Amino acid sequence: MGLSYLGAAVAFRAAENAPTRVAGVVMSGYSFLVAPDVLNRWLTGFTRMAARQQRARDHFVQLHGKKWEKLLTATFDEIADGCLRLPGADELKRFEAPVQLVNGALLQNERNAIGPAAASGADVAVVAGAGHVVPVDAPRVFAATVEEFADRIDAGHTAFHERRRAADRAAQTEISAGEGEEAEETTHV
Repeated sequence: MGLSYLGAAVAFRAAENAPTRVAGVVMSGYSFLVAPDVLNRWLTGFTRMAARQQRARDHFVQLHGKKWEKLLTATFDEIADGCLRLPGADELKRFEAPVQLVNGALLQNERNAIGPAAASGADVAVVAGAGHVVPVDAPRVFAATVEEFADRIDAGHTAFHERRRAADRAAQTEISAGEGEEAEETTHV
């Protein structure tokens, strides 16, 4: 499980590099549509805002802990040196495990991320009354959502599993159609 852009990207990449060791990935506070330059702009804005406004600084400490500025600096550095690559929708489509995106409903960017993530193969959940850090804003709902996703992974009832079944059916249909054409050609010869 990964939270926010740094944690979600790390969880996705770790699972991508060891697909046989994970049953699925939960990402929260993330959008597969945000480019690194946009994230850098946001992080710069947050840092400037906190430098000027005590309330903003207190909010970030409450949200991310006392070392939140180091977290932002590390995120800047990881993106700049190419160590942190934010996964995009195309990578989600090719991902070889179930993914669930759990975002809060209070932020427009995170609401906007839901449709494209679902279209790219993720299971999605929008949590009412939650912002960027869903596990803090709605811990019980978040835990229940993750538990339910884990149950659906075990049962093979995720968007990932359905996508695989649909691909298998399509391949089977092509094989059957090809066999029918071969049989028809044989009878005409």
